Amino acid sequence: MNIKKYLIAVLPLLGFVSCSEEDTAEQEYANWQAKNEAFFETQYQAHSVQTDNCFILPSWTQPGSKKATELSHTNCILVDVLERGTGMTSPYYTDSVNVDWSGRLMPSPSYDNGYEFGRSWLTKFDPDVDQPSAFAVKGLVAGFSTALQYMHRGDRWRVYIPYQLGYGSTATSGIPAYSTLIYEIRLVDFWFKKSGDRK
Repeated sequence: MNIKKYLIAVLPLLGFVSCSEEDTAEQEYANWQAKNEAFFETQYQAHSVQTDNCFILPSWTQPGSKKATELSHTNCILVDVLERGTGMTSPYYTDSVNVDWSGRLMPSPSYDNGYEFGRSWLTKFDPDVDQPSAFAVKGLVAGFSTALQYMHRGDRWRVYIPYQLGYGSTATSGIPAYSTLIYEIRLVDFWFKKSGDRK
């Protein structure tokens, strides 16, 4: 077979594979905004009967801002407390933090527990071995930043963040637009960035 005949035979197959992958992605995230809004609504209702370990928190968005006074589905995060720490103070918007974290999307056809888009450890989580990630609180999406400003050292939370306090209508790094973000966050330490002082 000469090269010209080979290319004529193979190129349509490559196009078919490409279309097939796109179709799979479209099916995975079909009606994604509506599904995420419905998912967050279900979680919001479950968290509205608040307990010590399951509650709703209003968002903080910037230094000096007031917390949201009226809760809605677009200006709050939902929290499940997995472990309580021993700290008494919380990070400020201008602080830096060390955190163990993992992030995933809501459940979808291929991912029963939601697609995991990132985490701070390489294999199985082990707080005695793993190195936490260092972040500036103000450098994170609003929902993650909000959670940190309520947490104490040693707290480990599961946090549900509506897309309005996440990446909004923009797709980024494997996260589709309009995605509810589900993080597990363990606050290891925090300090004021310029001085390096622990609080």
